[in-house]
Amino acid sequence: MLLYRVFPQLSGVPQGAPGSASHLHHPQGGGRWDNPALYDTWYLSTSAEGAIAETFGNLPQWGSSMFDTPFLPGGRRALATFAVPDDLSIVNLDDAQTLLDRGMRPTQVVIRNSAYTQRQAARAFGEQDSSGTRRWAGISWWSFHRPIFTNLALWSTPAVPAPITLVEETTLTLTSPSVIECARILARPI
Repeated sequence: MLLYRVFPQLSGVPQGAPGSASHLHHPQGGGRWDNPALYDTWYLSTSAEGAIAETFGNLPQWGSSMFDTPFLPGGRRALATFAVPDDLSIVNLDDAQTLLDRGMRPTQVVIRNSAYTQRQAARAFGEQDSSGTRRWAGISWWSFHRPIFTNLALWSTPAVPAPITLVEETTLTLTSPSVIECARILARPI
């Protein structure tokens, strides 16, 4: 399965360093599904447009300056494509039975209430199968911006890193097909 992430790209840095696709920003803790005492979180989307929506969806108008990275001099926003195993065990919060089993309502998934979603993520992270192995690799849910976009939060720990492999990096511009399509879906003027 391919997953996508918008990241601040800085040319010439090694993978894992700030400005690379495989760098996770620290400290974590402000994201909806974060629990930095338990794991690091990779936020990804099942489509390039979904990753773009998560990054730029709150902007009422899109222009070239949205790709700037003032916090990383010389950087620009880019799109990373990652491969993950197709058989990852993911808590699917877009499944009615999963919500029922967890005592959750759809509104509790979509509303941005980090205290609540972080508790739910910690609960799922702690679940084990009969052999004592962690049951889930992460959580998926529908995007706040458009429910056609599916987002994932994959968990990574030193003992069990997230099983992701970088496939490709693409610099984003206003003429990138995925940017144009996302702007169309979100009705954002460019």
